[in-house]
Amino acid sequence: MFASLITAILAFGLALVTTPLAAKLAFKLGILDRPDDKLKKHERPIPYLGGLAVYISFVLTLVAVKFWQHGTVVGVVGILTGATVITVLGLIDDKHALSPGVKFAGQTVAALILIYCNMRLQFVQQPVLSTILSLLWVVGITNAMNLIDIMDGLSSGVGVIASLGFFVIAAASGRFNNMLILAALGGALLGFLPYNFPKARVYQGDTGALLMGFILSSVAMGQGYSRINSMAVLAPILILAVPIFDTLFIMFLRQRRGVSMFRGSPDHLALRMVRLGLSRQQTVLVLWGAAAALSAIAYFSTRMPFQWALLTYVGAGAVALFVAERMGSFPMEKHS
Repeated sequence: MFASLITAILAFGLALVTTPLAAKLAFKLGILDRPDDKLKKHERPIPYLGGLAVYISFVLTLVAVKFWQHGTVVGVVGILTGATVITVLGLIDDKHALSPGVKFAGQTVAALILIYCNMRLQFVQQPVLSTILSLLWVVGITNAMNLIDIMDGLSSGVGVIASLGFFVIAAASGRFNNMLILAALGGALLGFLPYNFPKARVYQGDTGALLMGFILSSVAMGQGYSRINSMAVLAPILILAVPIFDTLFIMFLRQRRGVSMFRGSPDHLALRMVRLGLSRQQTVLVLWGAAAALSAIAYFSTRMPFQWALLTYVGAGAVALFVAERMGSFPMEKHS
């Protein structure tokens, strides 16, 4: 636990220092998010590359602590390599706006690196099925975290909370490597967050959002969730419920309206909450609270008998359907 605390502190400090440096670099390179009076309504160009600071802080801290503890990076090679692939992909996308096909191809390569390093869904025994489901999980969560990166502090704050949720479960299971990975990610995101909330001075861009989703999805596959009940394998769905819900929600709405999933439109849950009267900061805080509550429920579900865990997930699903029905019926501006 002491090593995890040191990891989180080091990553936090590094991100505090490197984030403003990354913002300056973004200005020099012209990697800026410019307002367009459609979906991007901020007052002035905001630098990207906050995600580069998160990557640097995460990797340097994780490698340093692993060498300090074990003299090797064995056990985290797959996640470091995959994270590097995702970061390079995100940097290129932030600069040149890659096509969805190219992005999916790069994410698939990163996911295959994990699978090669034996990081896959552990509860699926059949190798081919395990590989397919692991690919879908990693690519899906990687993009889900990117999709909720639409409001200052939302995605990065949810990432901090999810890191803590997975960390608690990893600690209960004695998974040292996962604890270090999550401490490094959570600390780096927490160091980035003051520059991104309440009013963003720098964005993490696709670099940071994709990186965060990739790491969280990776660690989720390697967890030993519970020996008490088999429902515990669903705990990651609750911990990552906010991005998962928003992704499925907008997929359904866009399909119903005949709008491409890859084309931005103001139909996200967070934007609907703003239309209902909440401020953007209030919306972010409410969704942070939801993520924290669901992460706590996920943890306790790993400690329950099977019947109670089953009721917990059925109840969570019923609430999700109710929220989707209520929010989906709320009219929004149409964008072609």
